[in-house]
Amino acid sequence: MRKLALLLILFFGLFATSWAQFTPSLRCLFVKDEDNSVSLYFVPTQDSTNFLNYSVHYADNYDGPYTLLTSALTTCNTDCFDGLDPVVHNYYFIRSNFAGGVHYNSDTLATIHTTLVHGNGTAILSWNPDPYTPIPASSGTHYSVYCKNPNDFDFMYVGSVSATSPHTYTDTIGVCNHTVEYRVQLLNAWTNGTCRNSSTVALDVFQNTIPPATPTLTGVTVDYNTDVIQLSWLPSVETDVNKYLIFHAVTPNDQWIEVGSVDGRNNTTWTDPVNNSDAVHYYRISARDSCGNGGAMIEHYQSNMHLTRQVDVCHRKVKLTWTPYVNMTNQLQKYVIKAAVDGGALTNVGEVAANTLEFTHTGLEHEKEYCYVIQAVSSGGQYTTLSNKTCFLFEEEDRDDFVYVAAVSVVDNEDMKITINTNGDLFSFDQIELYRSEELFGDFVLIATIPFDGGAVYDYVDYDVKVNKKIYYYKALLYSECLPAPVISNTSNSILLTGTGDAAHRNQLVWFNYDDHTPLTSEPPAFILRKMETDNDFVEIVSNMVWASYNTYVDDVSELHMFGSDFKYKVGVSQSANQFGFVPPSFSNEVVIKQKPTIWIPNAFRPVGSKNSIFKPMNSFVSADTYIFEIYNRMGQLIFRTTNPNEGWDGRLSDGEYAPASVYVYKIQFIDNSDELFVTHGTVTVVY
Repeated sequence: MRKLALLLILFFGLFATSWAQFTPSLRCLFVKDEDNSVSLYFVPTQDSTNFLNYSVHYADNYDGPYTLLTSALTTCNTDCFDGLDPVVHNYYFIRSNFAGGVHYNSDTLATIHTTLVHGNGTAILSWNPDPYTPIPASSGTHYSVYCKNPNDFDFMYVGSVSATSPHTYTDTIGVCNHTVEYRVQLLNAWTNGTCRNSSTVALDVFQNTIPPATPTLTGVTVDYNTDVIQLSWLPSVETDVNKYLIFHAVTPNDQWIEVGSVDGRNNTTWTDPVNNSDAVHYYRISARDSCGNGGAMIEHYQSNMHLTRQVDVCHRKVKLTWTPYVNMTNQLQKYVIKAAVDGGALTNVGEVAANTLEFTHTGLEHEKEYCYVIQAVSSGGQYTTLSNKTCFLFEEEDRDDFVYVAAVSVVDNEDMKITINTNGDLFSFDQIELYRSEELFGDFVLIATIPFDGGAVYDYVDYDVKVNKKIYYYKALLYSECLPAPVISNTSNSILLTGTGDAAHRNQLVWFNYDDHTPLTSEPPAFILRKMETDNDFVEIVSNMVWASYNTYVDDVSELHMFGSDFKYKVGVSQSANQFGFVPPSFSNEVVIKQKPTIWIPNAFRPVGSKNSIFKPMNSFVSADTYIFEIYNRMGQLIFRTTNPNEGWDGRLSDGEYAPASVYVYKIQFIDNSDELFVTHGTVTVVY
């Protein structure tokens, strides 16, 4: 038995060896796209002894029946039958035929057939299972997918699919109403050669309906030499993109308006011809493809940086501030500060973190021109942008700081407003200290510290004063780090006004000299304002009055007895502009002088046919504030009433009829200048 087994093993081994030597190995079926014919690639027989020919057989079903295609292939060592079958069939095998009717069949291979359907802007390609059953080790691991667009010279590789995955591939369409062709190939390799199983060609007319993806905006920068705003972006990854659109907004919340376009997929820069770099502008972009499909604007806008400066001549430095660069691609990492001196090249003078928007450059030199820009740098330094350029000539200055108490004026008869002039619009300083004293040569007390605000004129209201009882003196000290000592102002005082009235109906005003203790304006002209009860506001009654150290003015109001008893006054002083700037007027406190009222009352009048047709008391300096004049009949009924000292009774009753001739009672009352209630009454006779 052992001998028999050994003989069987030897027999089958010899049989397998001889079978392999005489059997062709079909490796690939290649469907040619030119004429749709089928080429067969195979490994020829190793032993050509008694070889007659190869015969090729095909069938449309794996189980047959198989039809002889040809047996006229007599070259034993060939490895390809090119374009052998002009009609694509589903299955093929090759038979090697030898003398004596001996033949050997290869494995059966399946032709790859493709189908094509439309997706949403895509082409979906699928094909039948692997051509081998089972898949040999020599087969490739991936199907290669090829596409041919109208302008392509040949099929172009577009992707691959694992041989063990579902046999389907989805491709995005990039043409506009054109025929697109697809095929797949599977590699097979053997010791001395390779071939590809190539599918049938599937084709159809497709229309690209998918909008292109948004491009990547890499920067909004300002050209250093021209100061114009420029945009840059990455080329679209989609080859059918042929235009980019640029959108602009004044603020991110405003309407986005198309302001420009760039043709060509690889043209990726744009210069703003309208908007200047002296303000912040916001930009977004989108892409358009050759089919007219428009992509969405980029989600995150970007804007140029706007740089400003504040030069501190005193400390030989400049403070730079800028607007942030937002939404930088690859994230903002830092800002680099660059400077050029006297037209030289830009050099780095510092850098700050991404959350810092200011930088101070020190050590500036006299009569040198400095230009600065800010560079925004993304993480890893892949992208950078520049701000606008700011330049200036640094010159040291001869300071001529001054501080001048220009006016001390009473406000609302309660408070004191002090106006201080400086040249703070030319030279910055730190602060002003304001001092007050109740005596010219007394101790001055600090009452306020006023910080520099960039201006030249400073007002301060002093509430802790008694404007109707005291004179106040003020002076100011100006402090600056640029000055070795504070600058001291003049001393200026308030105007204190008093007044009295006499029996001759004259109002006498007395005030104390306004003296700012500067030689710039001697004897500034004064003016006197008066307000009677019938006036809406003060009226100037004296102009350009030259006063001495002690001043008086007498106002004769005897002819003004019809305008009430109260006369209100205030005195002012005005100076012309001087080297310290405009000098506003200073006003005193207000005083009220009350004239003593007088009254004369007739005892009869004739309402009709007489010049004396109105019964009216002759009032002098009677205030209308408390005045009441009433007429009663004999029954005690009120028939006339007025609160106007200048109005009388014309003898009529409330119904418009004249009162009958009779005796009537009158009553007059008001508050006099001594704040006493004056009341009088009597009778008046109406006659006709």
